[in-house]
Amino acid sequence: MQAIAVFVLLGVAVLLLVLERLRADLVAMLVLALLVLLRILDPETALSGFSSPATVTVACMFVLSAGLQASGVVRVLGDRLLLHGPSTEGGLLVVVALVIGPISAFINNTAAVAVFLPVVLRACEGNRLNPSRLLMPMAFLAILGGTCTLIGTSTNILVSSLAMQRGLEPFGMFELSPLGVVLFGVGAVYLLLVGRRLLPDRVPADGLVGGHHLNPFLSELIVLPESPLIGSTPAEARLGERYDMEVLGVSRHGTEMHTVGIDSWRLQEGDILLVKAAAPALLRVREAAGIAVRPGRHPDDADLRSAESVLIEAIVAPNSSLEGATLKSVDFRSRYGATALAIRRHGEQILEKIGKVRLRLGDELLVLAPRKKLERLRREADFVVLQEMDVPVLHPARAVAASLIIAGVVAVAAFGVYPVAVCALSGCVAMVLTGVLPPRKVYDSIDWRVIFLLAGVIPLGKAMETTGAAEQAVSTALSVLGAWGPQVVLSVFFLATYLLTGFMSNNATAALMVPLALTTAAELDVASRPFLVAIAFAASAAFYTPVGYQTNLLVYGPGGYRFSDYTRVGGPLNLLYWGIATVLIPILFPF
Repeated sequence: MQAIAVFVLLGVAVLLLVLERLRADLVAMLVLALLVLLRILDPETALSGFSSPATVTVACMFVLSAGLQASGVVRVLGDRLLLHGPSTEGGLLVVVALVIGPISAFINNTAAVAVFLPVVLRACEGNRLNPSRLLMPMAFLAILGGTCTLIGTSTNILVSSLAMQRGLEPFGMFELSPLGVVLFGVGAVYLLLVGRRLLPDRVPADGLVGGHHLNPFLSELIVLPESPLIGSTPAEARLGERYDMEVLGVSRHGTEMHTVGIDSWRLQEGDILLVKAAAPALLRVREAAGIAVRPGRHPDDADLRSAESVLIEAIVAPNSSLEGATLKSVDFRSRYGATALAIRRHGEQILEKIGKVRLRLGDELLVLAPRKKLERLRREADFVVLQEMDVPVLHPARAVAASLIIAGVVAVAAFGVYPVAVCALSGCVAMVLTGVLPPRKVYDSIDWRVIFLLAGVIPLGKAMETTGAAEQAVSTALSVLGAWGPQVVLSVFFLATYLLTGFMSNNATAALMVPLALTTAAELDVASRPFLVAIAFAASAAFYTPVGYQTNLLVYGPGGYRFSDYTRVGGPLNLLYWGIATVLIPILFPF
């Protein structure tokens, strides 16, 4: 009965993760609680995921990545190589591969994409190249680079830790590198010669307002002589509450449109208001408020930009406090001193009632901000501001310290002096002691959703083993596949893993597949190493959908992509990746 209960829980968990009805970490905690309540696991075993070396190591890697970013060395390196490098599309992609691949092997690959995204956009603008031909390849190269070392992706750390908990040797720091480097090289050649040519050469819209389809919602209104609003401020007029209309700027006597400090303006006859509103609101406001649409004017970027304000695009960043919240609930305007005008999600434009939309990772916000607030927005960890208007600042002392700390962590772990979890934890302490990161930033840099996800799914794998659910599932599969030999079985495992990881968390996929892999190896009486390696690589192979990996979501909006673009470019890469891995894994990691 317990095995049946585990299968049911597993099915529900996979369904919830795929449908994204609940956050992945919440699903993991729900399953964890049910495992204890149904007495499938005792409390100590159920909570062991929180003390797992994988959980500790992944948390520390977030901190180490944040330290390297805070030093400015990654941004400056990207700025120097990309902005002063080749001016052709192919040449720029080669530089991107040579830079982001090695960096992603040692820091969080999602963080690497977040850092390089504005730089690549700036390089495209300077060389008049279309970013849609470069951003998706950059995301894929970051994923491929992350598979080259143990610490390059949390998936490798998790699989290694799960193997160690079952009495097997953990992965060495560079044990996966030969296969990872081959797959990275093949992937880079494919993206350079074939992949980028499969991407549409979408011409960016003329301006940010046009790009976000905001034009129909922007209007200029003139205050009529009989208006009851004369003498009141825009805030006192409460146009937003009464007519679902947002006042963005005020102009008087033909002067430039003012967008900063307008709440203190007392409206006068003839004032021009720049507003964001749907057509029905414009019809209602004339009769009730004595304001008429100014004919012959179609506001654009120039009307929103001025000496005091700037129009920018910003992406909801990984580990952002905004994810799951609404603009209204966080009081966006007061908190950041800026106004969000539109949201773009997965290519879909959201223009009305955006204050009530729950934000997600990768959502692209069109923001009107005072120029004096721009630097603060750029420093915010909640956003990746796409417009890079200055040269990145390097902090030499911090850059040297951060680089030496990460090099030390890698070297000590590679020589096996201490376990990787101990090395990573020591590196985090060193980041604080050397002043690279203040203690508060340490906690802010950790993506706690990933930590709770790991803590929840690791015990689920144990439940599959202890209840016999894994053995039953494997016996059924081997009754069909067993006669074909271990290489075919491994290939099927690889395929099943990356089909799952395309629609649910890569860590959850790995945690679910590892018990099945180990049981399969035992049933076939072969070494388990090839199956563990296959899962580590396959769980990171989310190329064919935009939702399988955070790096893909980050470039979705800025690249102007559609879901089908990922399938068209990532699908062949997945097949190539699968075929090469099926051949090379048994050679590099014999059965």
